[in-house]
Amino acid sequence: MICFRLLDAKDPAQPLADAVHALAQGAATQDTYAVDPASFRHIPSAPFAYWVSDRFRSLFARLPCLDESGKNAKQGLISGDNFRFVRTAWEVPCSAINYTWYLLAKGGEFSAYYSDLHLVAKWANDGKEIRHFGDPSGLRPNSRPQNTSYYFRPGITWTHRTTSSISFRALPKGCIFDQKGPSIFMCDDRAQEMLEVLGCASSAPFQSLVELLVGAADAAARSYDCGIINKIPLPQSKKLEALSSHTISAWSKMRSPDTTEQTSHAFYAPALAPSRACSTLSAN
Repeated sequence: MICFRLLDAKDPAQPLADAVHALAQGAATQDTYAVDPASFRHIPSAPFAYWVSDRFRSLFARLPCLDESGKNAKQGLISGDNFRFVRTAWEVPCSAINYTWYLLAKGGEFSAYYSDLHLVAKWANDGKEIRHFGDPSGLRPNSRPQNTSYYFRPGITWTHRTTSSISFRALPKGCIFDQKGPSIFMCDDRAQEMLEVLGCASSAPFQSLVELLVGAADAAARSYDCGIINKIPLPQSKKLEALSSHTISAWSKMRSPDTTEQTSHAFYAPALAPSRACSTLSAN
């Protein structure tokens, strides 16, 4: 099958004619693709991805996908009333954090590797109030606290719907995650594996695979569902081991500005504090 990719042409008529003429002369243009339709079956839902190579499409057949590798992407809390159950962290007493209110991952703007969690959700008494919100019997509540067994576990989170490209970042232990901040969890919460997957998920090849399944390149906003993330192929763990140190370095660099931001959980001293000045001088 021959396909012509002319999406960037304002008037595709002439570029199409030129491409057909060049093909007839045995000199195909860079916008011409010869593809076997059967190769589309390698990709989940078989999108019409004619512009990528056979080798790229075959990754879905050759490598195990994320949820076949002992990892799972999960949706989280739907409170039913965020005005009632969600606050910014500085709106509640410090003494209530980790007792009545717990840090909440709820998506946010593009931020790779690291993002401070500035929201909290009311989850006192194992979320009793949220679980029964809208119906005291709990049979038909307005809320939907999904996958609660994964709450408070460390993982990797991202923004479910965004106008920018997808960005993965570390989810600290002891947090709740929201429907808009779905998260990936490792078997037995292995830290080494988490670093490897975070580094891999932040790479250009992984994100290209994600975009291939999303299939909404021209949309104003794209939804990155758990079902899509779970079907992305991953290399063998041994090939990912070298990513750990690079992932830690990237996370540290992204977190560093927050250590001088007084509203951040990473804050420990102002940028011009004597302790920071001494540390800088000694490092030089």
